[in-house]
Amino acid sequence: MEEKLLKYLSTPILRVKDTIPVPHPYCITPKHLGGSMYLDAHAIKDAESHGAHCGIRGCKLSFDEHKSALLIECDFDGEVKDIPGLQDYLLSIKDMTNADGYVGFAFIRKKDNYE
Repeated sequence: MEEKLLKYLSTPILRVKDTIPVPHPYCITPKHLGGSMYLDAHAIKDAESHGAHCGIRGCKLSFDEHKSALLIECDFDGEVKDIPGLQDYLLSIKDMTNADGYVGFAFIRKKDNYE
């Protein structure tokens, strides 16, 4: 888990496990690799200014339009809507989530052993 995710509150059945790209990961293409020896955000944006774009077929989003959501691990077997305390938990981390630039949440069951 990333260090910056450790600050998020955990409960006995809910915890921030990771992040997940939204709507999908930004995919690098050969056009991104021509101008720089390093591939960081600045190099990707520079490549975009020269015609490169996300390599996912049909994607027209820029690098900055690809976002991240928090992946919440749930130790609960029912439907997400039935998780006890979920609304209170999400409200308790809402301001921090917004400040960190996350655009939403995805959920995974602990028993599914996401790694």
